[in-house]
Amino acid sequence: MIIDSVFQEFIKVVQENRNYTIGLVNGDGKVTACSDENLIGSVQNVDAPDSNNLFYRIRVKNVDYGWLWLYGKDENLEMMGNLINDSLSIRLTYEITQNMMKSTSTDDDQLMKLLLDNDLFDTDQILQLADQIGFDRTRSRVAICLYSEKGFESRKVSRIKMLPEGDTLLCSLLNNYILLIFYAVPDEVGQEEIREQVKKFLKTLQGMELSGDTCWIGSIQRKLKNYKESYNHCLWLRDNVKRKKGEAVFFFDYLYPYFQSKIGIQDIKGIFGYYYGSNSKGLDIKELVRIADALYENNFNISQAAESLFLHKNTLIYKLKKYEETFQIDIRGDFKGGFLFILIASMMKEYQKRQQVGEDI
Repeated sequence: MIIDSVFQEFIKVVQENRNYTIGLVNGDGKVTACSDENLIGSVQNVDAPDSNNLFYRIRVKNVDYGWLWLYGKDENLEMMGNLINDSLSIRLTYEITQNMMKSTSTDDDQLMKLLLDNDLFDTDQILQLADQIGFDRTRSRVAICLYSEKGFESRKVSRIKMLPEGDTLLCSLLNNYILLIFYAVPDEVGQEEIREQVKKFLKTLQGMELSGDTCWIGSIQRKLKNYKESYNHCLWLRDNVKRKKGEAVFFFDYLYPYFQSKIGIQDIKGIFGYYYGSNSKGLDIKELVRIADALYENNFNISQAAESLFLHKNTLIYKLKKYEETFQIDIRGDFKGGFLFILIASMMKEYQKRQQVGEDI
C-alpha cells in the first residue's frame, strides 16, 4: 500500500532522533510498522492517549489508514507529533492523488471517487458517468461499508455486478480493507423491511466470501449529492459505536446519540460546568455517568434502570432527587429534564477523558 512505503521514509527520519518512537497502528490497534521493530505486532490503545503516547487518525480523501502513533518522554512531543502528522498527511495526499491519476480504475471506482471527494465533485461529470454505465440515479440508496481485517480481493468484488441486482449497485474498494457499496432500497417500505433486505444482501455477499469483520449501514439517501452523507454516517458509527465483530450496525438505530453528539460540549459546559470539580460538593461523577447511561438504555424506566445498576428502586429515586436538587431540573417527570441530564452526563464523560490525558479543564 502507498502508506506503507511513505511511512518507511518517516521511520528513517525519526530513527535519527532516539527521543521518539513512531508507529503505524491499524483499525484494531495493532502496530503494523514502527521505528522500533520490536514493537511491531504489539497492541496500542488509541482511545487512551497520555503525556508519553499520542495518536493521530490518518484520513486522506475520506479514506482511513489507521493511526499515527508517537511515543516519547520529551516536552516537545506534542509539537513533534503535530509536525509529523501534518507532513504525513500532505505526502499521502500527494501520493494518493498521483496514484489515482495513473490508475486504470473501473467506471464504478471513478463514480465513487467523484461522489466522495469534495475536490473532485462535478455534477455534470457525475451525471454523464452515471448515465454512461446505466446507473439508475432515481433509486433511494443506503451506504454499506464493510471492513475486513484480512482485506478484500478485487476479483471477488467484481463478481458483485453479476448478482441479479448488480446493475443497480455501485461498489468500490476504497482500500484493501474497506469495501463501500451504495445499495438500492425501495421507497415504499419501512426501516424494518429495509433492515431485512440489507441483511439478506449481506448473506449473499458472505456466500461470495465478501463478508467483513464489521459492517456499518448508513442513512437512506435519494439524491446522488447526498450519498456521501450516508457514507459519513457509516464513519460516525465506526467512531462512536462499539465494534461488534460480524454484526451489521444500522445508523437509524443510533439517531438519538448521533444528534446528541452534535451538541457542542462547550455549550453544555457554559451552563453546567460549575458543578464539575471543586464546586461539585461531593458529586460522584462516575456514579452519575453510570446512572445516566442506565436510564438512557432503559428508556428512563426507573425500575429497569435500578435493576441494571443492582440498586433498589428507592435508592435510585433518592439519588435522582439529589441530582434534581443540584441541577434544578426534573429528571423523573419531564422528558426535557431527562434529556438535559443525559447531556450533563456527556459533559462529565468528556471532562473525565480530558483529565486522563492531563488537560487543564
